[in-house]
Amino acid sequence: AAARTGKNVVVISRSDSTLRGHYPAEVDALAEALGQTSAVQIIAPFFLEGGRYTIEDVHYVAEGDQLIPAGQTESARDSAFGYRSSNVKEWVEEKTEGRVPASQVATVSLEDIRMGGPDRVAKSLVDLGDARVCFPNAASMRDIEVFALGIMRAEAQGARFTYRSAASFVKARGGLESRPPLTKAELASDEGTGGLIVVGSHVPRSTSQLEHLLGRSGVRKVEVDASRLVDDTMRSKEIERVADAVDTGLRQGQDVALYTSREVITGDSAEANLGVGRRVSSGVVEIVRRTEVRPRYFIAKGGVTSCDIATQALGVKRAMGIGQILPGVPVWDLGTSSKYPGLKYVVFPGNVGGQAALSEAVAKLR
Repeated sequence: AAARTGKNVVVISRSDSTLRGHYPAEVDALAEALGQTSAVQIIAPFFLEGGRYTIEDVHYVAEGDQLIPAGQTESARDSAFGYRSSNVKEWVEEKTEGRVPASQVATVSLEDIRMGGPDRVAKSLVDLGDARVCFPNAASMRDIEVFALGIMRAEAQGARFTYRSAASFVKARGGLESRPPLTKAELASDEGTGGLIVVGSHVPRSTSQLEHLLGRSGVRKVEVDASRLVDDTMRSKEIERVADAVDTGLRQGQDVALYTSREVITGDSAEANLGVGRRVSSGVVEIVRRTEVRPRYFIAKGGVTSCDIATQALGVKRAMGIGQILPGVPVWDLGTSSKYPGLKYVVFPGNVGGQAALSEAVAKLR
């Protein structure tokens, strides 16, 4: 609707910074709806807090003191969104099944960004020629800020782009200043009893964080059997059982960790795997929808998990992003339209934070 007004509208498709997700379908759909099918796609997966860097056209994931090429990580073996390529040009060719060859993917080098500044970035973007996709190299927040300023100068000269990016580019493009993590006082709530932590993400980092949390005292463990959620004959009983267990723990003032069984259920194709994931996610949504006791705080671990629970289980139509509890982990203050107005809702990405990060968030909210 905004595009039909004739105004220049910038829409950013937010992606997983390990290069997983609905690409190219999502960006193509946005471009078509915005009337920008001829625009160059800008893909910016750099994510400072998550340790995601693009250097010499290769996207890396930080694991401890090591930088691992993204195509060699566990995330690249995702059952639905897997890939082999770490070089971003080759990744585009792979994901588009050759429709966009690597030769039509451009990159902006760290030398252009650091030595040439926004003006050189703008010139390189205006002069892309027959390139259909462009990635910025970035290894610091300053890199992505210079790139964002350069792209705004290119837009001012008439260039048009569609966007897919991780969180850091959004922050730079929107001119948002950094601020320290939220304090305990800013996170405090007098409503509710125990806290609710829901873990749906199956990436190894989420599982290790869950195991660290479950090893601590004072957390009630409630596991939902994912195989029962995909079985029509057992689904309703499993949902009822788990919802009752969550309510019991919250009534007793306990922090409840609700998590799906860790064994990944797969189908015979990527589409079937997505279907299984949706079935499990909708089951978790129904469990949360059926709970009756308001938690004092809510942590949702995983991108799909946090989105589905917020919009489908809690009915969130409007929320205020009040800051971050940990680097890369935002907190929402839920609006009046939601099931629990004023609830502190933590959107905890699956691949963010060290092994103790989930436990640290729970301790801070306690």
